[in-house]
Amino acid sequence: MAKVREKEAAAEQSPSASLAQYVSELTYGKIPPEVIAHAKLCLLDSLGCALFGSTLPWGKIITEFAKEMGSGSGAILWGDGSEVPSTSAPLANGTLIHSFEMDDLHRVGVIHPGAEAIPAADALVRHVGKVDGKHFLTAVVAGYEVGCRVAMTGGASQLRRGFHPSATSGTFAAGAAAAKMLNLSPLESLHALGIAGTQAAGLMAAQHASMVKRMHPGRSAQAGVYGALLAAKGFTGIENILEAPYGGFCSTFCDKPNLSHLTDRLGERFETLNVGFKPYPCCGSNHTSIDALKKILHDHPEVRAEKVERIRIRTTRATKLHVGWPYEPNSMTTAQMNLPYCVAVLLHDRDFFVDQVTEESIRRSDVVETTKKIEIIEDPGFEALGDEGRHGVTLELQLKDG
Repeated sequence: MAKVREKEAAAEQSPSASLAQYVSELTYGKIPPEVIAHAKLCLLDSLGCALFGSTLPWGKIITEFAKEMGSGSGAILWGDGSEVPSTSAPLANGTLIHSFEMDDLHRVGVIHPGAEAIPAADALVRHVGKVDGKHFLTAVVAGYEVGCRVAMTGGASQLRRGFHPSATSGTFAAGAAAAKMLNLSPLESLHALGIAGTQAAGLMAAQHASMVKRMHPGRSAQAGVYGALLAAKGFTGIENILEAPYGGFCSTFCDKPNLSHLTDRLGERFETLNVGFKPYPCCGSNHTSIDALKKILHDHPEVRAEKVERIRIRTTRATKLHVGWPYEPNSMTTAQMNLPYCVAVLLHDRDFFVDQVTEESIRRSDVVETTKKIEIIEDPGFEALGDEGRHGVTLELQLKDG
């Protein structure tokens, strides 16, 4: 009967309020063991990504910038060890996690929750004081659940509009994790989400030739910490941030948002389990084509780059817009986000990992020439599959001898 009453009460609440209450009332004991185990893997994966990111040029720049913003007892910059304010650390640490396109991914939501939820939670450990591992993991799971559910309302449509879904939806992952770390009440958590969400930003033009794409999740993590700390002081946010018909997050960023994802079996179905790990250092939208070409090369070892006449890849409109543009060797970000480059370098090297994404490799004349033989075609059949089939592809390789 108690669960029935809880469900009836939740039905009367707005989606925003339901998620805020969920965050506030979530305990370690309510999280299934398999979700805890997966959250630990996400934590390890994110830390590994961050440590590698700290060695990269943009990682070093953002770390130095965070230190210049002020020192003091707050949080630690990963890979550096310096202590900075709690409001500065998540900007750097979130950027480090997302620095090489290897961070975790919720495929349907198009969000990298680890780069937002984990830095936000970590930034408040020293601020809170005594924090045990159970409370920290609970905050991380709260962030993953809220962030992924918000992202699922229309991640692919955000891509089509030109927004970076992980940056926009990620503010809610960070806000939820930070609110849980501070043990905010349901109303305070609602305001934390409302403050974090109104800071949502991130434009996909950043993927073409800039470092700033790496910073998107870091800024989202920082927005979440701002939201929770301000809410704890009584500062108010947008109480109907997700469902507001005008100026709300979903109505503004998504074409036809499916709000049912926000609360469907909330507390029973854990989206954390649907967060996966990348085997390749590139945009997740490129992975299925890489897998397809690897299968062809495995089955036909005689295929060589110089023998290839053309490669045709059929996929969804969102994927073509996201990664299917003509390749120009402008930056490492460009290469990692570009489908023709990833397929071309795999064809030449028969491998795709960190050695295929260097300042030298992205400008190789043989690889650049091969990218011109790759055609990305929008396929209505894949489009009809909806968000679940967004990464679907068929890859056709045509040899010069027919």
